Amino acid sequence: MNKKGNISNIVIFLLIIVGLIFFWNIKDKKIVLYNSKLASVKSIKSNEISPDVLNLQNAFIKVAETLKPAVVNISSIQTIEAPAQEFYFGDPFDFFKDFEEFFGYPYQRKQQPKKRYYKSQGGGSGVIISEDGYILTNEHVIHNANEIKVTVNITGEEKTYSGKVVGKDTRTDLAIVKINAKGLPVAPLGDSDQIHVGEWVIAIGSPFGLEQTVTSGIISAVRQSLVVEGRTYKDFIQTDAAINRGNSGGPLCNIKGEVIGINTAIYAPTGVFSGIGFAIPINRAKEILDDLIHKGKVVRGWLGIEIKSIDDAIKKQFNLPDKEGALINNVLENTPASKYGLKRGDVIREFDNKKIKSPQELQSIVAKTDPKKKVNIKIIRDGKEQVITLVTGEMPTEEEVSKIGKVKEDTEETYSWLDMKVSNLNNDLKTKYQIPSDENGVVIIEIEQDGKAQEIGLLEGDLIKSINRDKTPNISAFKSVTKKVKLADGVVFDIIRQGNPIYISYSSPE
Repeated sequence: MNKKGNISNIVIFLLIIVGLIFFWNIKDKKIVLYNSKLASVKSIKSNEISPDVLNLQNAFIKVAETLKPAVVNISSIQTIEAPAQEFYFGDPFDFFKDFEEFFGYPYQRKQQPKKRYYKSQGGGSGVIISEDGYILTNEHVIHNANEIKVTVNITGEEKTYSGKVVGKDTRTDLAIVKINAKGLPVAPLGDSDQIHVGEWVIAIGSPFGLEQTVTSGIISAVRQSLVVEGRTYKDFIQTDAAINRGNSGGPLCNIKGEVIGINTAIYAPTGVFSGIGFAIPINRAKEILDDLIHKGKVVRGWLGIEIKSIDDAIKKQFNLPDKEGALINNVLENTPASKYGLKRGDVIREFDNKKIKSPQELQSIVAKTDPKKKVNIKIIRDGKEQVITLVTGEMPTEEEVSKIGKVKEDTEETYSWLDMKVSNLNNDLKTKYQIPSDENGVVIIEIEQDGKAQEIGLLEGDLIKSINRDKTPNISAFKSVTKKVKLADGVVFDIIRQGNPIYISYSSPE
């Protein structure tokens, strides 16, 4: 029995050895076959790649190598005051006051906690525009910064400098930071007026603090205007090159390595890049660089008016020959416009012997005009051309403009028209809708949902001063004026909304 048992064990052992050998042989064969398949895949030789593809790749490499040293990381530190701690549900020190007075000890109230301060750190990018340390970036990158650190990376060696803001402009969201350095690499500035949709672009910056990151894409659109966090931007360059937080202030370059824009904003529902980024055209920056560097601010000409474009309804009702020009929607007090006689309802056709086709064109020309310059302005007033001569002023800051008043125009029955109800103005309605006490007109007190008045753009609380330039100081006049209105011919409402005068125009679709 023992001998048979030993033989059985030996047989089993041998079978296991044979099985293992067979298994490993099969596995090795599979590995050999798999590896032979891998070995059959060969890399593409350089001469098999299109020269155009290689040239494009080399162009991207060249731009990155050339411009990366001219792009810096900017760290801005802002000191913020935290409110002193306040107590609720009574003063906790009152207990000690009562306790000490009971034992006859004088009570000394403890001092309230001192004000606390904390530091908030932000950052972005910048591009070197001069060998002696002038750096172009966004104003929002250094906004209200108490301390600025600039990190330069040349030939792979980082060096950090203290930066100083020498000029900034909130209207363009551009700023100049200066560091004490010499012999820095400078990025060439291109011509953003020559760019085209579909053109290759490269963005360089420090997204999320990752310094000198390079991304590429194309120009998706040009002349995009939008409001970002309360700032109004015009003529943005739109790109699908990856731009994220920290890229702000960095350059957007063309394939020749020229800076054509300053990366500024992104459309990011999730907070990160979603394929839509925006850059300020470099030509807008070039226009103001000298002022920022030498004056610390941008000096612009100014009239002191609010303007709007001319549509078919305004053209007809104001008796204009065409839709060119800019309609004065409002005149601000104590400004060149009010001083020299420009009025609400005037249409500016020429400024300083330059024809005006749109409000945007007028804004650009006036801003480029030196303050204290005597200019002729051709206007149409009451259907007739005339020329007004005035001396331009200097554009104040946005905060100062917001405080300037507006020049006012001289100007229990209800009536329904166009799915809305209007009422004569009284003290109760003035209070309810915050209408200035010196205004006259009829006020909208009801407006039907999805009705014609709502389609036109009118709102409850609007004070209608005139329709098609016919004044409507009361219901009687309103009835008379509205009988002459034909929506097919267009209609222009002169209204006051929340204290601000507005022209609302409408033409019935054909």
